[in-house]
Amino acid sequence: MSASPAQLRDARALLREERAFAAVEFALMLPLVLVIYLGLAELALGQRASQRLDLVAHTLSDLTAQQLTGGSFSGQAGMDETTIQAIFSAATTLMSPLPTTNLKMTISEVTVSADATQTSGFKASVNWTIAKNSGTLRPCKINNVAKLNAADVAPVDPNSMPTSYTSAKSVTLSNAGGGTTTTSVTPTVGSIIVADVIYSYQPSFSRTITWMKTAAPQMSRTSYSPVRNTYSPNHVQYYMTSGTNCTPGTP
Repeated sequence: MSASPAQLRDARALLREERAFAAVEFALMLPLVLVIYLGLAELALGQRASQRLDLVAHTLSDLTAQQLTGGSFSGQAGMDETTIQAIFSAATTLMSPLPTTNLKMTISEVTVSADATQTSGFKASVNWTIAKNSGTLRPCKINNVAKLNAADVAPVDPNSMPTSYTSAKSVTLSNAGGGTTTTSVTPTVGSIIVADVIYSYQPSFSRTITWMKTAAPQMSRTSYSPVRNTYSPNHVQYYMTSGTNCTPGTP
């Protein structure tokens, strides 16, 4: 049975119709476009969290190192519980609007001094350490040894110090009569404030979509700031009620 002329016209019109093809193409491309868009958006949010974490770590160490008063005598620096908690709070606000319940923070004071018995030629002594949100306290002793080797490590390692504070550096100086002189300069050692920060970053989409939740990856940072107080020794005394004082009986 042959098709009628009207049926043939309808068939030819259907073949020429392009709107259906556009709809099919859109339906096929939409999932891929959405995945790419969401991935780029999440990458940008993760990068922002990483940048804010850098700022938090630096703020913790820098604000603590700037303490110039509050010690036992005039000219000495000391840190009490109210002040240290205010520093923690100030640094925490820098993560806004990201959640901060998983922001673990630790502030410690470490004194670096020369010690020929150590591999690096220097020793690191933890004076005090205090944490917020279950942060990891730096140990006063490792294997019952109170003086730690000042060795270069990747952050966050709560047991050692970077050699950038202890290694001799080659410096080239200009001579008054012309020419240059290269000499080796040993860095000034003393007390430094160390801030360790660990943040469990949960991607925003998995926070809102339950079935997408996965284990939160951790970001970690360590920041070092020299104690600004010029009193000898340049030490921030411990008057806090939490944390650990590695030299009990002395501030």
